[in-house]
Amino acid sequence: MDEDQVARSAQLALLLEVSAYPKPGNVDRTHDFIDTSYEQFLASSVAVYPVLREAAMRKGRGVGELIRKGVEESVKWQHGGNTHFGALLLLIPLAMAAGASDSCATPVLKYRASEIMQNTDVEDAIELYRAFPVAKVKVRRDVAELDVMNEASLEEIRNKQLSLFDILTISAPYDLISRELVGGFEKTFRYAALIADFIRDKPLNEAITHAYLNLLAEEEDTFVKMKFGAEKSRYVKERAKGIVDRGYRREELEEFDHELIIAGINPGSSADLIVAALFIAILQGLKV
Repeated sequence: MDEDQVARSAQLALLLEVSAYPKPGNVDRTHDFIDTSYEQFLASSVAVYPVLREAAMRKGRGVGELIRKGVEESVKWQHGGNTHFGALLLLIPLAMAAGASDSCATPVLKYRASEIMQNTDVEDAIELYRAFPVAKVKVRRDVAELDVMNEASLEEIRNKQLSLFDILTISAPYDLISRELVGGFEKTFRYAALIADFIRDKPLNEAITHAYLNLLAEEEDTFVKMKFGAEKSRYVKERAKGIVDRGYRREELEEFDHELIIAGINPGSSADLIVAALFIAILQGLKV
């Protein structure tokens, strides 16, 4: 697949996701976080284009390096800190898969993206660890092993010859993005299909926000659980499920958005996964 088409599709996915409203708890075109603005997300989306293009040309090698390079480009262009770390984790192997494929059919892309992740190596794991402090990612600190903020972890990774896939398998039980990366991108492709289904009878903005709310209703968000605990993450999930079950009433969506923004609760992992789903949907024919 043409590398420019792949990179443009990924960049458009980043821009569409951050612009969708109301997307409870996250930055959108109507409101910012205290330390990160909508415009900074736009800047980050523009900044990572060359890395996304390079990913499409790489044919499956250097996942970790490209994630690190994407993070470095992002922070060069804005001062809002971590805007797209989780999205890049998903987009880089998916862009590699698309660039190495002649078809954008779901079975082809899923197989190739899964193969790319399974073939990652020690250097990919090391490069990912080097990206964390650059992005200033808020991470879980009560992990039993291989703390991403501990330099000693790099030596342990080398000594044990752990690949990026191995590392993500360790975090998969408590991290949504890790589960997606080692689990064959199941939700990414399922939500791409859901967005494509929604857009048959909804405006694109509603297709995105409704898909996002479905994901909140299905999965406890990693960011929410890490920062606010299991009780609050369950509340967010149940609240979202109620809104979905009652038909996505706009006033309920806006009230939920306002509630989460006031409380500082941002389901960032869910937003990252919707970026990846949008990327696949765009590759497969979604038009704005």
